[in-house]
Amino acid sequence: MVRKLYDEDAYRTEFDAEVIDTVAAGDGAVWVTLSQTCFFPEEGGQSPDRGTINGLAVVDVQISGDTIRHKVMLPAGGDSGAAGGDGLVEGESVHGRIDWEFRFRNMQMHTGEHIFSGLVHSRYGYHNVGFHLSERTATMDYDGKLTEAQLQVLEDEANRAIVRNLAVHAWYPAADVLAGLSYRSKKEIDGAVRLVEIADVDLCACCAPHVRSTGEVGCFKLIGWENYKGGVRVSYRCGLRAMEDYGERLSLLTKLSQLLSVKTEDLAETVAKREAERRELAYALVAKDRALALTEIASMTAADGRPRLADGRIDGAGILFLQKADASLLRYVTDEMKKVYSGVVCVLLPVGEDVWRYQIEQDNGDVSMWLQMLRERFAAKGGGPKNSVQGSVTAPKRELALALAKLLA
Repeated sequence: MVRKLYDEDAYRTEFDAEVIDTVAAGDGAVWVTLSQTCFFPEEGGQSPDRGTINGLAVVDVQISGDTIRHKVMLPAGGDSGAAGGDGLVEGESVHGRIDWEFRFRNMQMHTGEHIFSGLVHSRYGYHNVGFHLSERTATMDYDGKLTEAQLQVLEDEANRAIVRNLAVHAWYPAADVLAGLSYRSKKEIDGAVRLVEIADVDLCACCAPHVRSTGEVGCFKLIGWENYKGGVRVSYRCGLRAMEDYGERLSLLTKLSQLLSVKTEDLAETVAKREAERRELAYALVAKDRALALTEIASMTAADGRPRLADGRIDGAGILFLQKADASLLRYVTDEMKKVYSGVVCVLLPVGEDVWRYQIEQDNGDVSMWLQMLRERFAAKGGGPKNSVQGSVTAPKRELALALAKLLA
């Protein structure tokens, strides 16, 4: 059984150990098992520690039963099967060092989770049923719904617990003591149970390293929440990671403020005003595009010189290449064309260099021949029922127009 030094002292950063065995990882790395380790493995929803063993990068740490394996990257050209030149051979002594900055951030984040989850449990009786802590993501899942107002109150209470600088105590209680305790746990645990206690806030089974007192968490900040599996999923940041997140957001707000030439406190009002102006312009452009399309249809009609039916529509099909416009115009123009032509209506809208969106329809008709031609001649994409097809096609306008015109002959 490996000795878990991180259980004994979460603040220890270096250690010596004996290599128990090595197994090639097959990707320029080797899995190394040690007699003892400071490296916390991927466990309990938390990503593993990083660091070095004999100066070589440890990129992953996994636990299986009583065995902890360290994935160590070998130097370029190193032999992942032996790794003897790097001292990673059975029976040899090695020196390990964890990335303390990474470890401490995780400790702040995990203790922050205990504070918040303890408050959620004591206030509402909800359980933390999911926890994920990686370098860029930190989420907590609860089996009950919480309102924004409730979450904000919980956030405030969590920060008050942090300011109180409460002791954080981790230990393995004896079986008879454990039997008399009421503690949180996301799963049934076989064997010894490690408890983490925050006075008046939480008592929870947990395998991860934690800070010594809540004051070291620094701060707790919710950054998002959403309904999830009948409950709520919460995203958060603590301590140094919260400060990083704050810095990134402040930098973004400053850039937006400079781009829009307004004070930061006026950003929301300015963006709302400009969005309203953008919508008005968009509506105006759509109206203009529609008017232009109707003019094009009228121009076609005047030049057709074909006989009209009793309902006033032109007897036959119509093909129209639109000028570049919003994609929503395609449906509108197709409907307007069908008011003018009794046969097949084909409308094409440019969406890129020689790339077109097309809509081909004939009420109570069959336009599958048109789709077949586009697929065979230009490898067009799309489909639909026999009387209405749509998709995209790549071809120069002249070639496309000639190919479509042959279908009218």
